[in-house]
Amino acid sequence: MKYNEFEQLISPARLAKYKAACANNNKRIFKLYRANIRLSGAVLAVLGMFEVVLRNKIDVHYKAQFPAISGAHEWLLGATLPGGFLTNPGCHNSSIKINQSYTDLGIHYTHDRLLASLSLGFWKYLFKGNQYMAGGNTLLKIFPNKPPHTNQSIVFTKLNRINDLRNRVAHHEPICFGPGNTISTTYIRTHYKEIIDLLYWMNINVEQLFIAIDGVIKESDSIDKI
Repeated sequence: MKYNEFEQLISPARLAKYKAACANNNKRIFKLYRANIRLSGAVLAVLGMFEVVLRNKIDVHYKAQFPAISGAHEWLLGATLPGGFLTNPGCHNSSIKINQSYTDLGIHYTHDRLLASLSLGFWKYLFKGNQYMAGGNTLLKIFPNKPPHTNQSIVFTKLNRINDLRNRVAHHEPICFGPGNTISTTYIRTHYKEIIDLLYWMNINVEQLFIAIDGVIKESDSIDKI
């Protein structure tokens, strides 16, 4: 495909940063754009695994803390009912999200489907001040290997940055640039390390978890050579 055709398909505005970073060298623009797509795919694989592990760890913890006994609802739905911890001040948005997902599932509702329907944004907010306290100030227990003096605010900040990365990739935004439209993988390497750190804090064997799916460093190295 000729560059002019490619530019019209992708849009000149979308390629502007690539052109600036590659000094208008069409061959390098092609190479960088495609490398960014490969890197985004590698990041999505890691993010997807991380999100599943995180929500399952939270689920196990809160199932134990808020057991569904005597016919009570499981903890997610129970948290939205009168007396549930997500009815406390500052927790309303999370309660709305659970109820909306429950409504959307309709007759197909199961706890596991409800769990899977909630976004990383939902899970991160369980570490936000009001929601963390409403849940009993216990959710940090899912991170048995966290460094000393690590509080829920530090975890929330890391999850917030990881969620921002997820949103950038999901909206096909480039993740291969640094300040001043320079080619750089510092952004992705920094956020990737935060993902790895949180998994280690959860006592996860990261090397085993990511066998055959983790290409983030490989693709980052490739971009650094362009």
